[in-house]
Amino acid sequence: MKKQFILPLRLYHSLTTLLTLAFCCGVSSLLVYLLDSIAGLALELPAALIICSLLTVVSGALLLAWEAGYYIRPAQAVAEATKRVAKGDFGVRVPRPETYIGTEESYVLIENFNRMAKELQSIDHMQKGFTGSVSHEFKTPLSSIVGFSEILLEDGLSEGERREYTGLVHEEALRLSRLAENLLRLSRLDAQAIVMRHEEIAVDEQIRQCVILLAERWEAKGIAFAMDLPSMQIEGDPDLTKQVWLNLIDNAVKYSGEDSSIHISGRLAPHSICVRIRDEGIGIPEEKQAHIFERFYQCDESHREKGHGLGLSIVKRIMELLGGQIECQSQPGKGTEMVVALPLDSDKTCLLQIPDR
Repeated sequence: MKKQFILPLRLYHSLTTLLTLAFCCGVSSLLVYLLDSIAGLALELPAALIICSLLTVVSGALLLAWEAGYYIRPAQAVAEATKRVAKGDFGVRVPRPETYIGTEESYVLIENFNRMAKELQSIDHMQKGFTGSVSHEFKTPLSSIVGFSEILLEDGLSEGERREYTGLVHEEALRLSRLAENLLRLSRLDAQAIVMRHEEIAVDEQIRQCVILLAERWEAKGIAFAMDLPSMQIEGDPDLTKQVWLNLIDNAVKYSGEDSSIHISGRLAPHSICVRIRDEGIGIPEEKQAHIFERFYQCDESHREKGHGLGLSIVKRIMELLGGQIECQSQPGKGTEMVVALPLDSDKTCLLQIPDR
């Protein structure tokens, strides 16, 4: 790209107007002089001034109109592109003008429009993908329910078979119920802009309560918990923070093997707390770690029947509302550690730095 000189619009307009008028005055004076000397009109000074002024006004108006069209051209390009966006074409982009001299405002306008169009295109793709994922997630258990219910309507089933198929229908119905509940929760979090409740939360006690609530799941796999939690008090929404611990601990249990351990530790920082939840499970490949907070994304296909890939999306959205951060540290075969940092004061949503161990 050739070198460009970018000026503020006000300075650009002032300079072009000044140069245009100077050029027009010079040309008009030259024309009057030529008329007077070549044509031998012998113009008096007042007549010469009047003709010179008229020529300057006419030529200046024409040149200024052309120049105005030149520096409003980027705005016209954005206006045309906006019409295409309004019709649903989010792939439109306005090219940067390749001129020697340009206005700062036009480049800012074009860059902001292109950024907006890119975000709208991303949201459009996400919405279409979300709709397809929701349809797929509902279709699978519904197909199972329909299939097993048709079998149950047939004659000749033994009592054992009938109980087995009824149990499968019940499990799929519960799966649909959990999916609907998570979608509703995620929808509410998306619509929520601020944290309404500001209460004192004993994070260490809240985490212990969440472990007890999930006891049925981890006891069935013989999982042990190793907890190192100092007293940690923060201000925030207890329902939101509780949902974070439930989702993360439930994930750790889901991906842990039989008779393994889950380690939960906490640390106090000057303006925040840091909680680490580490399992000894299958781990997450590095190329998949960037996608784990996306909706409906699941690293391990063998666990699809146990979830819908919404848990970490919910956690990520809660972190955004609370002004916290979450990171994933994992190696295949060595387990996964989720690191959460939360501000002590929910009103202070500054960018937190997750401390080292």
